[in-house]
Amino acid sequence: MDEIRSGLMALPLSVNQALARLETLNGKDVCVEGVLSFDFEDVCISHFPTRERGEGDRSSIWLEVGNGAMGFDQDICRRLHGKRVVVEGTLSAASATMGCGHMGMWPAKLLARDLRRA
Repeated sequence: MDEIRSGLMALPLSVNQALARLETLNGKDVCVEGVLSFDFEDVCISHFPTRERGEGDRSSIWLEVGNGAMGFDQDICRRLHGKRVVVEGTLSAASATMGCGHMGMWPAKLLARDLRRA
């Protein structure tokens, strides 16, 4: 079901699946489906369904953009806030000394290249 083709998943992984496989997926291109949060100091994709989420941000991946990545259209992201989305990009694990995102609260980050409604 989550067969890798050309570096991207044939079907999107859930956030929890991506985090469970973080050691092998670290630095790889992935496609992840979840619920977008687009708030001040909280730009992430969280696991869906919510009843399967871990505590705090343990079932979320911080989203960021960078050189060669997509730019966030803030109006579109505001409209997608709280909705299911699919994000493609490069997944990276947090370092041993610091987490990802604001105040290092996320276990991983996704350098996003594409974001669309699921």
